[in-house]
Amino acid sequence: MSEQHTARNLRGNGFAASGFAESGFAESRAEGSHWHPSVGEQLFGAIDPESVLKRCGRTFYAASRVLPADVRHDLAVLYAFCRVVDDCADLAADSPLGPSATHELLAEIESCLHGTSTRSPIVCSFRELAKSKGVPLMYAFELIEGVRSDLGRVRVKTSEELVRYAFRVASTVGLMMCRILEVDSEGDPFAVDLGIGMQLTNIARDVAEDAANDRVYVPAEWVDHATLLDSVRAAHSAPEATRPVQHAVEQMLSLADEYYESAELGMHFLPARVRGGIRSAAWNYRAIGAVVRRDPALALQRRASTSGLGKLVRTGTAVWASVLESLPLGPADRHDTALHAALAPLGLRPVTAGTEAG
Repeated sequence: MSEQHTARNLRGNGFAASGFAESGFAESRAEGSHWHPSVGEQLFGAIDPESVLKRCGRTFYAASRVLPADVRHDLAVLYAFCRVVDDCADLAADSPLGPSATHELLAEIESCLHGTSTRSPIVCSFRELAKSKGVPLMYAFELIEGVRSDLGRVRVKTSEELVRYAFRVASTVGLMMCRILEVDSEGDPFAVDLGIGMQLTNIARDVAEDAANDRVYVPAEWVDHATLLDSVRAAHSAPEATRPVQHAVEQMLSLADEYYESAELGMHFLPARVRGGIRSAAWNYRAIGAVVRRDPALALQRRASTSGLGKLVRTGTAVWASVLESLPLGPADRHDTALHAALAPLGLRPVTAGTEAG
């Protein structure tokens, strides 16, 4: 999942792995199979989840350093699982067989989740973690559906469709994280909001990169998709022509802020020992959006980023703010249920305060 996808996801780029644990898979690769080495090695190889987190999720790894060792390991297993699911989307572009290669890998992941296959050590580790922590596997399957929607050409039409996509590829990760952290289910709607906010930040940051992969997540109701694609191509030579897309990016970030602000209201539901780490991840992601907001044209030219020093300062501030945080500010029903109106078509059990989604 891209530091971009995880928690893209969380949608992410690239996966390092440590060799094949499955001899049959290695043989098929040697014979010129369509299997993608990096994703395949991650899926079938014997890997250290924390090394995956350190190498592929810099923002989350930085935040995780303030978490207890046992929690950090469990979250690393979750991250490694989500990351390999997420990276399957990139396989469609890299493999000569396109989406069919990804569908095969996703089907294998689903088989491991169902317990009908044990080929993937990382998926089996996640399944055992989910069993021990009471993580509803429905969230893992929703994540997979979100990745499937990334295959091939993507054109998001409405803001509601955008929010549903963000829920599938990001909020599901937050909900699984809540069970691992043993968060009261009243905190679930706020976890959903944090995932959506982070994913909208990813999309605002990666407009050009996604367009190059024939994926447009900025809703057509905000900007004509043909205009967006033309703007990306002309971003360096005619930046003044990108104004409509810049406005759409700003609209994306404003929507993200609504979800971040709601998520902040629910931080007190997190156990004290992990609150600082989660808050620092949220603040560091939101800071990426602030960089893009200062220069929206940046999203059409290159990926925005924040400095290492800035991340360190925000992490320290977030931890200190969490130490000083008082008791809950009010009842859980302060959550604005209108923020989740777009999720109704998914047919899931409502994720509302006091309701355990399962």
